[in-house]
Amino acid sequence: MIQNTLTVGATLKGATVYTIAEPLHSGGFGITYRATAQIMVGNIPQTATFTIKEFFMSKICSRDADGSVVVATENQQAFKYAKADFKTEAEILHSLKHDNIVPVNEVFEQNNTVYYVMSYLGNISLYQYVAENGGALQESQAKDIILPLTSALAYLHNRNILHLDIKPDNIMMVRHGNTIKPVLIDFGQAMYFVNGKPKKDKGIRGYSKGYSPLQLKQNVSTFSPSLDIYSLAATLLYMLSGVDPCDAEELSTHKIYKTLPESVSQNTMDAIICGLQKEAVSRPNDIASFQNILEYGIPSTTNSSFSNNTGDGRIPTDPIIPDSPKPISTKLIAIACVAVVSLGGWFAWNKFNKNEGGNATEHSANNDTQQSQKKDSTSVIADTIKPEHVDDKAHVAKTSKKDEQKQSNKIEEKIEPANSHKPTSIPSPKPTPSPKSGTVNLGYATWKGELLNGKPHGNGTMMFHRSHAVSGCYMTPQAGDYIIGYCQNGVIQNGALYRDGEKIETIIR
Repeated sequence: MIQNTLTVGATLKGATVYTIAEPLHSGGFGITYRATAQIMVGNIPQTATFTIKEFFMSKICSRDADGSVVVATENQQAFKYAKADFKTEAEILHSLKHDNIVPVNEVFEQNNTVYYVMSYLGNISLYQYVAENGGALQESQAKDIILPLTSALAYLHNRNILHLDIKPDNIMMVRHGNTIKPVLIDFGQAMYFVNGKPKKDKGIRGYSKGYSPLQLKQNVSTFSPSLDIYSLAATLLYMLSGVDPCDAEELSTHKIYKTLPESVSQNTMDAIICGLQKEAVSRPNDIASFQNILEYGIPSTTNSSFSNNTGDGRIPTDPIIPDSPKPISTKLIAIACVAVVSLGGWFAWNKFNKNEGGNATEHSANNDTQQSQKKDSTSVIADTIKPEHVDDKAHVAKTSKKDEQKQSNKIEEKIEPANSHKPTSIPSPKPTPSPKSGTVNLGYATWKGELLNGKPHGNGTMMFHRSHAVSGCYMTPQAGDYIIGYCQNGVIQNGALYRDGEKIETIIR
């Protein structure tokens, strides 16, 4: 039972009068309630449901019979500063407008404390949603949830805000007709930064076992999106496996591979493994890089979705968020991730080839068999990291010169009539110029319109096949939505987002 709450039926007066229906949750710095209020829809009064969070420090606060918060004299100063911080955070949340972040309707003071009012999102968290859908989600379902959350985090990070408490319990699943969307809640651990430094240093943040990186066991002193990326990758791992991840201290690449279903694609495995690295410098340093790995996999030096003219870690047709300062280069992240995933690939291969329940230390007594197994293992590791297109020249080189000469003579005898004249050279075909307009499949959407070097460039229409974040868009485009606008080198610059034929947002960068 939650202690020191407002009584059921108590009222709070903000822009409207709210009646407390029940307490929902209590933490070290606040109590959350479900409340109702009478609102007008046109000329018709209706009862609406809201969530209200009250600032209440459980260790030093008590409550009077009239509902007022009481604090002992020796704790007044600490309460005053903490209450001011709570109010500032509430006002910042009130300024955020994103489809996948809980909206704050208003902030007000009463009962010697501060309250903020949010939309009521129901009582189904992501944790409950996974449990009610078979205990684990299909990869397509998990990605439909994680991609809108990357958009929400990109929106926060662009405003120098870290959430620092992303986990299934802090993601609500909100149903709209036949669709369901994830909404990020509980900003009690969030930090706000100015010039890369905390606006206010509150000391060590809360630590959620399995979902927080090791760095949250210490003070957060610099702006580091990789802290949220770790928690996001852990949440994705939970959705696919139905199991809470190990604590960051115990987690390893081998354990991740053992936890994930074998049906999960390599790209998704890459994103989870890179996102869950212990060292912050080994993780993607921004949401754009994490999403690129999730969509296109680990980059390589010869066949990489990260290889582009800008060198910023994304492909030109992947408009996500504007650039932000990066502590390390994308290439360094790529090298670290390739090494980790290659090692993990060996574990996955080794697991696949062992009989279920077999002893990992058993080997054949036959020395030739051991050598063969060693050779096969080495081959698998090499296959894990080699580029997708490799000419098999090594095999050709093994053909003896004598065999090559015999083959050449046979070909000449077969195809060369007497007195034939071979051309000394074959003219190269003229390169076909790139079309200036057409249709391009971007994976998450199809672009139809003007092109430059095969990329969207100019006026056209972008029709979305699935949910995907777009720079300059507060709302995340869903499957069936489309944007009519102007693209520059694959990035939407301006236009409008349409849903069911109606314009729902104007895009201006």
